[in-house]
Amino acid sequence: MHVTNEAEAEGHDLFEWGPPRGLPGLVRLSVPALPTVRVRALLALAVGWLPLLLLILVLPGHDRADDLRHFLRDIGAHARFAFAVPILLVAHVETARRLGAVVRHFAGSGLLPPDAVPVLEQELAGARASVRAPVAELLVLLAAYAAILWLFATGISNHGLPAWTIAGPGRLSAAGWWHMLVSLPLLLTLLMGWLWRILIWTRLLHKVAAMDLRLVVAHPDNAGGLGFLAQSVRAFGTFALGIGCITAGRFANVHLRGDATPMTGGFLIGGTVVLVLLLCVAPLGVFRPVMARAWRRNAMHYGALAVALGRSFEDRWFDGSAKEQPDLLSAPDFSAAADLYGVVSNVYAMRFLPVDLRSLLILIAATLAPFLVAMFLSMPTAMVLQELKGMML
Repeated sequence: MHVTNEAEAEGHDLFEWGPPRGLPGLVRLSVPALPTVRVRALLALAVGWLPLLLLILVLPGHDRADDLRHFLRDIGAHARFAFAVPILLVAHVETARRLGAVVRHFAGSGLLPPDAVPVLEQELAGARASVRAPVAELLVLLAAYAAILWLFATGISNHGLPAWTIAGPGRLSAAGWWHMLVSLPLLLTLLMGWLWRILIWTRLLHKVAAMDLRLVVAHPDNAGGLGFLAQSVRAFGTFALGIGCITAGRFANVHLRGDATPMTGGFLIGGTVVLVLLLCVAPLGVFRPVMARAWRRNAMHYGALAVALGRSFEDRWFDGSAKEQPDLLSAPDFSAAADLYGVVSNVYAMRFLPVDLRSLLILIAATLAPFLVAMFLSMPTAMVLQELKGMML
């Protein structure tokens, strides 16, 4: 069944909106249109990172030169506000559009019976409304500032805030106030907005998995015909890059301060990879039960068919004399047997999670790429090269 162009357009921006893109509309502000993701990313850079530098340079602090030095050496701040924030905004287009296209493919893939396609359309409309819900925008904003209040209360008393944000005992500098009231909330709303999208994505996949999917266990994608869902894992690459930037910045700061322990790298790097895999791959786990049921229902039938063909093949070729056998190269039996056994091999090679190794490696590589940069920024080059050499040997 083919869907209309209008429906396809709606599917492509299924996850593109949502927190924090709808905040201007939530407060009924009239803002200029931001037609391109590049403009939005540059605006986020101008709002989240640039004012921090300008406030340190322009407004007086208790030690401007010292604040500037601390800020320039704070790789974590640059990673969060100069890189992660714009990247997460780019993911609104790059990742969100591809997710919409992936889930819409169910309508024309033949995996759904005709009467289930209208149900899919209803679920897509519901997911689209949930992503754009004003209540979600408001809750994300409130949660972000609640987290800021907690960070402020615990950080300023326990000396946990960056040195360049402090103007004196118990007081924030102008850059510190901007950091707490603008830059951090911007980052947190982006992160929480993505958590909301992933929650809606998981719920939508769960609804689709509950439909009467007509899986083909012999499908060459080794996923019953659901192999196209692996494209969603690759689509999360931009999002994973943004998450990697945040934790890689922390990794660099720990090494620059000399606080790194043998467990630091493994905890930050390994923890980030596990987190990204849980957020980006785990939603596909909703298809595991239906894939397992389809395999159990059909695998024995394919196995019995292979046994029947094998016996017929052996009876014909091994019971007669060699003189009575036709030319082996022109015998169609061999081709038929090879074709059927290839199909049966696909059945027994079927995965119960619709994701392939290459997609996982792409996602992990995007997550780890910022750590490579962080290593060269915070560690001697010889040490980095030695560590990389040790991992390859």
